[in-house]
Amino acid sequence: MKKIKIKKLTNDEYRALPRISNSDLGDFEDLVFNRPKCEKPLAAFSFGTAVHELILEPKTIEKLPQEVDIAKVQTLAKTFWNTPKLKWLLRFSRKEEVVLWTCPVTGLPLKSKLDIILKGRTVYDIKTTSASSIEQFTRSVLMYGYDRQAAFYLDSIGAKRFFFIALSKTKKDTVFVMEADSSFIESGRKKYRKLLSVWKQRNQPLPNTAI
Repeated sequence: MKKIKIKKLTNDEYRALPRISNSDLGDFEDLVFNRPKCEKPLAAFSFGTAVHELILEPKTIEKLPQEVDIAKVQTLAKTFWNTPKLKWLLRFSRKEEVVLWTCPVTGLPLKSKLDIILKGRTVYDIKTTSASSIEQFTRSVLMYGYDRQAAFYLDSIGAKRFFFIALSKTKKDTVFVMEADSSFIESGRKKYRKLLSVWKQRNQPLPNTAI
């Protein structure tokens, strides 16, 4: 499975690539099951993006978007930086790496943007969460189908371990770190490969290529 790694792309450049992302699979899943199309919560999306950028690329960000709670974004970033293990992780890892790869089952072109990669074997994904306990966050992980994301990201670089780093928006100075187990990953792998198989069967256009 050939992979091409591109270290730096803007969010807009990444989204414009005519390849399938995990987010695209989420939209496609709604189409397959004929779910009503819901507008994405732009405020929450912008907030999460701002937190990611401030933590992972603080030297490149010019200014935070005015529509987000800037003080809250800065507070969560400081919580991350003030956690010794996470501070160490930032120092010795690769960050915001774009990977272009091909599904080994369908041959469809895929793309992933990974928050943190440690030694090429472990992927960490940063989440902001309203959960105030690890139990609440675990339930949200299952509810939002993050198993598919975890498997998709791991397979993009052939990594072995996946961790969620969740920054609580409701409990001050609280971080949850949760490793995805093998059954969780295998469940997600089956989901994303099934969706890609249906994508190919339907001859669905690649994102950003439909006229």
